[in-house]
Amino acid sequence: MTSSGPFPKLLPDSTSDPEAIARNDWNAFSEIEVLRDHWTVKQWAPGRTGYYWYLTFDDSDLIELAAECQGALAVGGVDPVPLDALHITMMRVGDMTVVSDEQIDRLVSLARESLSEVKPFDLTVGPLSGSRSAIRFSVAPWDPLLDLHQVLSTCTAEALPNSTVASAPSSSRFRPHLGIAYNNTDRAAAEVIDAVAALRATRSASVRVNQVELVVLRRDGHSYRWTTRAVLALGG
Repeated sequence: MTSSGPFPKLLPDSTSDPEAIARNDWNAFSEIEVLRDHWTVKQWAPGRTGYYWYLTFDDSDLIELAAECQGALAVGGVDPVPLDALHITMMRVGDMTVVSDEQIDRLVSLARESLSEVKPFDLTVGPLSGSRSAIRFSVAPWDPLLDLHQVLSTCTAEALPNSTVASAPSSSRFRPHLGIAYNNTDRAAAEVIDAVAALRATRSASVRVNQVELVVLRRDGHSYRWTTRAVLALGG
């Protein structure tokens, strides 16, 4: 496996079939030989803050599932995602040092109008899988997430025409997932893969997506935290 680019590298056979998505995620994760230290791989300058599009969750069933899997992971060297910080990263907008308040106001206005045409949808979260530096749930179906990503990409590129977002690849590189732990050391992957495999039969959770958040993200030690800049409803 390469150390950069989308993960999994290949798209699933179907972006609507939960089994195909879970199988694709697991096949890619199970082939990893070395896990990387997330906090080294994902560079984050001290004091950096940035705007991101997020889906956030406070569903009790999902929180219980995440807590159950975090508690049952028979492996050290991982940093659990705080249960009040479960999220799906939709896309990065830009650092606060390069994005103006006027651009953000325009982005929120454009996105609010566009998202009024996007219907709320349901997701299945699970089974457990992983990536090059994290343990995470598969989520399905991808189709509504890919459509939502495309809407957000279009709005962001229009509001920030000179940003890297405007020239970035489309949603073809987007790989939806929901993380529950970050690997914090470089090591052979086999032990972690085995620990995750033992939990793949754990039940899934269902969540409703009816809004998107524009957040100001920061890194606090070995976790990500944010403040919400705007909450935009799907379907108006």
